[in-house]
Amino acid sequence: MTTNSMLVFAAFVSTCGTTTSPYGSTQTSTGIYCEDYELMIQVDLDLADDCSTDYECAEILSGTGCGCPTDDRIASINYDTSFFYDMQEEAEGEGCSIDYETDCRCLSSAQPICLSGNCTWF
Repeated sequence: MTTNSMLVFAAFVSTCGTTTSPYGSTQTSTGIYCEDYELMIQVDLDLADDCSTDYECAEILSGTGCGCPTDDRIASINYDTSFFYDMQEEAEGEGCSIDYETDCRCLSSAQPICLSGNCTWF
């Protein structure tokens, strides 16, 4: 388990053992609520887009936007995205719909940059 995965796992462990959801939804077959999948994915994405230079912002996370490549979330090339893709696949397999919090601006001329320590489109 990577350091990033352990951080997300530690955040999730605090919800283990509960049988009711604060969201009013039911558990998936994995025992995890869709809202908890979304929370774990959002925490992972918050860590994934940390950067120091524009060069680092080269890992486009396909399928996280509104259907165009320049709306997908961006991760640093230094970040291990395997936990993100595993959680995304598991959540979608359980029928969960994840909000990746993109603005759906499909600007064909947008380029990935590091802005204020986070990878973003500009």
